[in-house]
Amino acid sequence: MGRTLPTVNQVLEQNREQWARFYRALRREDRKLLDQLFDGAKYFTAACVYQANVTPTESIFLAMLLHLQKQIQELQTKREVSNGTPDGMDSRSLPDAHSDGGLDSRPGRKPPLLLR
Repeated sequence: MGRTLPTVNQVLEQNREQWARFYRALRREDRKLLDQLFDGAKYFTAACVYQANVTPTESIFLAMLLHLQKQIQELQTKREVSNGTPDGMDSRSLPDAHSDGGLDSRPGRKPPLLLR
C-alpha cells in the first residue's frame, strides 16, 4: 500500500513547484537566494516531521527562518571575534539572547521608533 501522507521532502519539493511562477519572475541572483532558502529548510526536516499538527508549509517556512537565523548568528560571531564586540560596543550593553531586545509590550507603552 502507498503512503497516505507525503514526506517532508516531498512537501518541500511540492512547495518549490508551487512557487515556480514567483521564481521565474525573480532576477537571477534572487533566484539563487530562494534556492538557498529551500535548501536551508532541508537541514531541519527532522524537526518538521515532529511538528505534525501544523501545515507542512508552515514548518518549511519556519525551517527557512531558522536557517537564516543560524547564518546571521554565525556572521555575528565572526564579527565579534574579529572586532572584539559588535561595533566596538561594550558587551554589557548588548541585549540578552533570551530577552525581547528591550521591547515592552505592556499596555500604554509606545513601541520604539524604527528608522528607515
